[in-house]
Amino acid sequence: MFEQFWTAWPKSQRKGGKATCQAKWVKLKLDLQADQIIKHVEWMKTTEQWKKGDGAFIPSPLVYINQMRWDGAEIPDMTVNVNVNFKDPALLKIEEDTKNVAPMPSFVRDYIARLTKK
Repeated sequence: MFEQFWTAWPKSQRKGGKATCQAKWVKLKLDLQADQIIKHVEWMKTTEQWKKGDGAFIPSPLVYINQMRWDGAEIPDMTVNVNVNFKDPALLKIEEDTKNVAPMPSFVRDYIARLTKK
């Protein structure tokens, strides 16, 4: 589970000391709390505290583990807002371009059908 924690941890100047972090993880038997820890890390990555200064306020993973910052932390349910009406601009461009193409000649369609045996 440590590898999942390490992968979840955001890239920053303080992300280092992987072997030391892993040793501490094993010593504290954090696999038992890994789901809660990773959920907390994922949530913290969405907070202004960790976003400001281009990640300047993200602690090192070892500090996070030593201070057990996930312990007792209230993690709000994360909601994902999806706009079902959103269309990627690239997809819109493809759709527009498709409207302006010449239809495939029937002899080409027949030839492809013979090649694919349909």
